[in-house]
Amino acid sequence: KKERQKFFSIFYMSINAGSVLSTLITPILRGDVQCFGSDCYALAFGVPAALMVVALGVFIFGSGMYKKNPPQGNVLGEVCKCIGFAIKNRWNSSKPDLKRKHWLDWAEDKYPERLIQEIKMVLRVLVLYIPLPMFWALFDQQVHV
Repeated sequence: KKERQKFFSIFYMSINAGSVLSTLITPILRGDVQCFGSDCYALAFGVPAALMVVALGVFIFGSGMYKKNPPQGNVLGEVCKCIGFAIKNRWNSSKPDLKRKHWLDWAEDKYPERLIQEIKMVLRVLVLYIPLPMFWALFDQQVHV
């Protein structure tokens, strides 16, 4: 667990350091270095591109050291089955006195509590995406000059 935390901290620090360096170096390379008699856009964007290729090479070269677990099951399928089972159980429930806090709780008979709780969390996040189609419909109506 400590190694994972250390790795993530170093990885995150490297990403942020690269972002800061590129924010500082790209304008300097573009403005202060001359290529073909004008600003050197090719160098300004070629250096980050070359560094991305190096990063990809390091990633591929180091892939032999990764712990690779074979895929197990289909999470999306389990989620859909759990939601379908909860809806079916709720719809077919003949006992009106049975109350559940959440409609997904009707899947407790077949699916683990952890899966149900995680689906509830995902559904709460997905609510944030409801206004997106309206936003993009309005955004795309702007006149672009």
